Amino acid sequence: MKPENLTVFQLFERQLRYVVPLFQRPYIWTREKQWEAFWEDIEFKADEVLKAGIYSSDDIHRHFLGAIVLNSERPVGFQVPIKIVVDGQQRITTMQIVMFALRDIASAKGISDIVNDLDLLISNRLANIADEEKFKVWPTNADQEVFINLYKAGSIEEVKLGYPSYFRLGSNKPEPKPTLVEAYIYFYEMIQKYVDNKNGDLLDETGANENSTFTNCLIALKEAFLKTMEIVTIDLTEKDNPQVIFESLNYLGAPLLASDLIRNFVFLEANRRKESVKHLYDNYWYEFDRPEKGGHTGFWKVEEKQGRLNRPRIDLFVFHYLALKRGEELLITELYKEFRTWWKKNPDRSVEQGLAELLQYSKIFKRFFTPIGDSRFDIFLNRLRTMEMSTAYPLLLFLLGEKTDISEEDLNGIALDLESYLIRRLVCGLTTKNYNKMFLLLLHRLRNSPVVNRRQLQKLLLEMQGDTGRWPNDDEFRAKWMTQPVYRLIRNRVPMLLLAIEQDIITSMQEKITLSGKLSIEHILPQKYSENDYPFLAGTGLDDTQMHLERDNLIHTLGNLTLLTTALNTKVSNGPFKVKKPEITNQSSLRLNAYFQNPDLGSRWNEINIQERGQHLFAIAIKIWPYPDQIVD
Repeated sequence: MKPENLTVFQLFERQLRYVVPLFQRPYIWTREKQWEAFWEDIEFKADEVLKAGIYSSDDIHRHFLGAIVLNSERPVGFQVPIKIVVDGQQRITTMQIVMFALRDIASAKGISDIVNDLDLLISNRLANIADEEKFKVWPTNADQEVFINLYKAGSIEEVKLGYPSYFRLGSNKPEPKPTLVEAYIYFYEMIQKYVDNKNGDLLDETGANENSTFTNCLIALKEAFLKTMEIVTIDLTEKDNPQVIFESLNYLGAPLLASDLIRNFVFLEANRRKESVKHLYDNYWYEFDRPEKGGHTGFWKVEEKQGRLNRPRIDLFVFHYLALKRGEELLITELYKEFRTWWKKNPDRSVEQGLAELLQYSKIFKRFFTPIGDSRFDIFLNRLRTMEMSTAYPLLLFLLGEKTDISEEDLNGIALDLESYLIRRLVCGLTTKNYNKMFLLLLHRLRNSPVVNRRQLQKLLLEMQGDTGRWPNDDEFRAKWMTQPVYRLIRNRVPMLLLAIEQDIITSMQEKITLSGKLSIEHILPQKYSENDYPFLAGTGLDDTQMHLERDNLIHTLGNLTLLTTALNTKVSNGPFKVKKPEITNQSSLRLNAYFQNPDLGSRWNEINIQERGQHLFAIAIKIWPYPDQIVD
């Protein structure tokens, strides 16, 4: 492979054809995803050219537009030499569309020098060549007709006449035009807008002739695009396999993370502003790229579950940080675009200021995954991860990063209230679908509140109504605690609930045990029970079917669930209670299982026992997760 750095002018000045293979997809770039960024780069360089002088482009730092991979094809006879575009067809086609638009605006103003310059870069000027050979870029089949029509149109009026807007019956929105046409119209309008605005500015500053200032603005755009925008061309040699290269670039290569794109964007901004890229990277960004000892994946590249997908922590952090700063719902799939839009709304901020704040909040976010102590707040952070309630993170970033005057006592109280709110709703089977909006609403109201403390948050939580927002009171919490088949509904959260009870009932007189290894959920009355070992209660007045249904529900309630090591669980599972009980009391070190040491239990375990233990556990739960009526200032 032979790489070469070329300006846009150098890329197209040669008598050469860049041919897009038939197997490649048609032109798919869009305004939101590519054109706007492409245009902003051109506009930025045009401003530099105007400032330095319209023919001073050689003195201006070049801007890298990307790379294209090419494979030479031997011409037949006097055929124009061909380069096959293995990769980069979207970029190279867009360059031609920009030149079409520049040429047509210059033509409309009668600026023939610019028209002639651009024509030499758009078409080959050789005698006796086939019609298609005159195009410097020859797109894939699906785009050839539209591309030829844009080349021949010569004006935006002719383009719009050839591709008029039309509406489907019953629709008030016009059907989209071909993507190449939309691209031409977009760049034409952006060029026109830029030249008109700059022309007006120059007239106000210099009082010069309007035609001359308009010409100078258009020349500045042309010079910026052709002379300061740079492409790396990678020419394949006979030893290179074009198909393998294409597959590596488009299929086998690892996709860029949103954070990779954000990093590139931010440091390009730094370069534009002449801020030290090395200083900024070493002091503010290296932490995000730093590997663990031994070269293992660093903290920020570890993937965490977000919704149905796993995403690296760095992307999750930027997502929640951005939600904090913008105070609105975002799509993580649009993270780079959302970040870029937000960043550009504050042009006065230096890159160093932006990165310093990002690093500051990253230290707070890191605490969400590695709590630093045993405070009530850190306990909440651990349980929040188990509940997979990351929608609360923007609010927590606000409390820990933006409202630094909140007392530690209030922070711990806020953690207690938020956990109570979430746990009670979890046990009661209330929906989590509204949590995104709910936490952002809390963020908005606290941010605009004259006082931010525990009582203010309680007030806001208590104002939430309906299944989507209410904080269940003691009566509702008790009823669901006793009857909700949580093992079926929230199985992966049950260990967290039981361990919370375990943690609460340990007193100063008992040793604190560090739990290592996995604990599994054990049904005291087994899911696969024998009626000989666990007979139904007599005298209930229920028929067999009703008794089975009642028991099948109670089996999965918290009163019938405990935690055991996997080995002990395997040993006692499905066995009779008279065998299971001594094994649990002799082997388990959990205070949660001290309940089974009660000699009054004897060798029986039935529905009444399940409800009695449920009440026992609930008496502890209501202290761990209290309702505001029980909270005293």
